[in-house]
Amino acid sequence: MEKYRMGSTMNQSVVNGILQGYKNYIEERKAKKEEMHISTAYAWVKGNHIDDQTAEECKESGISFTKAKAGYTWGYLQFNIDNDKRMFIIKNAKYFDEDDFPHRKDVRGQKHKASDKETYLKRLSRINSNVDFPEEPTLFPEEKENKIMSIFGDETLKELEDPQARELEYKFNQFYIITYEIDESFAISNIRMLMPNPDNDKAYEVENLSKFIGTSTVTFDENDYEALAEDGFDVPDTPAATEYDIVLQEELFDDDKKGEEK
Repeated sequence: MEKYRMGSTMNQSVVNGILQGYKNYIEERKAKKEEMHISTAYAWVKGNHIDDQTAEECKESGISFTKAKAGYTWGYLQFNIDNDKRMFIIKNAKYFDEDDFPHRKDVRGQKHKASDKETYLKRLSRINSNVDFPEEPTLFPEEKENKIMSIFGDETLKELEDPQARELEYKFNQFYIITYEIDESFAISNIRMLMPNPDNDKAYEVENLSKFIGTSTVTFDENDYEALAEDGFDVPDTPAATEYDIVLQEELFDDDKKGEEK
């Protein structure tokens, strides 16, 4: 998978963005805790802060972004590498299952109940149809067909021919998922770049970006984590993503809106 790695400058920008977004999130949690009688709802904004600052940090590295939406309310960013047909999104590793990436984990680490429709990660993974993944045992054609039918059902099979999904495959050659892990001390300790394989629903590591944490200009101290430690747990990034699959937006296929900035 090494041939699909990005350059060190771009990797450092992504890591800087994730760390700065997390730091901004902590600062907001601390401020609201002092200003308000109750501020627990601010625990849900971590994903927005991380996406926002990754967009800011990556401007100079030739990475633009496109807005997408989870369910009816929650927005997130899809990052597009300019002049290169590659795209990535950022996810909290706690809720990501690399052995079955289409289906998320819940706050207890249990697999989220599967929808009767194809998930957004499965659809995005089809961008990687021509990626050279490590060889894995393959199902016989009839076994593969039965597995697809049992998981997704007839309606999902129709969705595989969605013209928007086909256009998405045309616009990009590679799709990455960058995950960040928050350890017991509430610090971001592990950042990885993965590529999901649409054929077996596994995500393969392209590169571990954790080494760029140590070379980042974004730093933390113990006081930064006080507001989080008092709550005693790490909540999901988005309430909407717990209940809904993130859906593709028409903006993704509109060249005039590609790279939209604030």
